[in-house]
Amino acid sequence: LQGVVKGEKNILFINISWGLGIGIIIDGKVYFGKSGFSGEFGHFSFFENEILCHCGKKGCLETGASGSALYRTGEYIGLSDLIDAIHKEDMLSIEILEEIGFNLGKGIAGLMNIFNPELVVLGGPLSQTGEYLSLPIKSAVRKYSLNLVTRDTQIKVSKLGERAGILGACLLSRSKILGMI
Repeated sequence: LQGVVKGEKNILFINISWGLGIGIIIDGKVYFGKSGFSGEFGHFSFFENEILCHCGKKGCLETGASGSALYRTGEYIGLSDLIDAIHKEDMLSIEILEEIGFNLGKGIAGLMNIFNPELVVLGGPLSQTGEYLSLPIKSAVRKYSLNLVTRDTQIKVSKLGERAGILGACLLSRSKILGMI
């Protein structure tokens, strides 16, 4: 199996699901943080809203730029329903997704300014909406990230879809067992 990574060593993987998380790869190595909790992107204080996040705080990026934010705005049963509505060109769902994508792109622009990665990979269930999500993300990134950083960074949608997180976890476990990390 091979995704969109072609030898890049500095990568951010954005998992866009009910919540938001990131995988951080620096110099080809996964960055875990001191306690192993790096990548809690969804809990970055971002909005001035009163929406209570499942973490117990208010204003988390996740409250306005994730699957749970999209779910809160419509009559959906699950993420697959959201994705189906978007693929069926339901205009309300697409408009909401575009706003979510733009907010998410603004957050990703901040990450790009901090990490200056070679590649940002958009993955997770909501990435399956393709350009409906990636175009507003890229628009916000162009608007809010530094020009040099934007020129040096590619943004791609994962080819592995929903499987990316599970495959990554399996490979990570294998590497830990074999003592590679």
